[in-house]
Amino acid sequence: MRFDFLEQHLEVFEGLPLPGVEAHDAILPEVARQRKQALKQDPNPKISAVAATIFPKNGDATILLIERQPYDGVHSNQVGFPGGKVEEGDLDLKYTALREMHEEVGIDRSLPKHVRSLSQLYIPPSRFLVNPFVFTLDELPPLIKDEREVKTILELPVHHLLDDASIEVGKIKTNYGVSIRTPYFVFEGFKIWGATAMMLSELRQLLKHMQA
Repeated sequence: MRFDFLEQHLEVFEGLPLPGVEAHDAILPEVARQRKQALKQDPNPKISAVAATIFPKNGDATILLIERQPYDGVHSNQVGFPGGKVEEGDLDLKYTALREMHEEVGIDRSLPKHVRSLSQLYIPPSRFLVNPFVFTLDELPPLIKDEREVKTILELPVHHLLDDASIEVGKIKTNYGVSIRTPYFVFEGFKIWGATAMMLSELRQLLKHMQA
């Protein structure tokens, strides 16, 4: 998908109803589809926000992702969107997403244009309640990677995300010691699964509907 096509159809994109659970379940194993029940049993989840940022690369719409550094936690070494937990002083959840993206990859908070939100989702193993926000950038500025948190910066073309061949099924060994068989997105040798795959799946469905 060309970035200028996306920009020309942003009003359509903004107005599309969120597929939510339908899109999330499309990329999850059956065993992981009890998240609503898990959230009901968690009276105090950790609130977080992430930035799904789309920018032009050689004219093509491209999504910014990061691979996290290894650490003692559930999301060690995983591919995800820039983002993190709400901190005292954050004005709102959108501010949290932009602040975290600035801290992790150096994008000034004033540059991204907010387009819309995606469906909130709960991650039982880490107890994060994630609020995804979609932004666009007219161009990607020079990035400053936070070496403590970010191992690799990935630039995922939207046309790759929309390609059915980007989805495979196989076994993933989680950081909490369980192996699961699940669908996931593949890109440049990375397997993108779990919550990030769920958000990408919803974004994918919206983009497909937009260009239909």
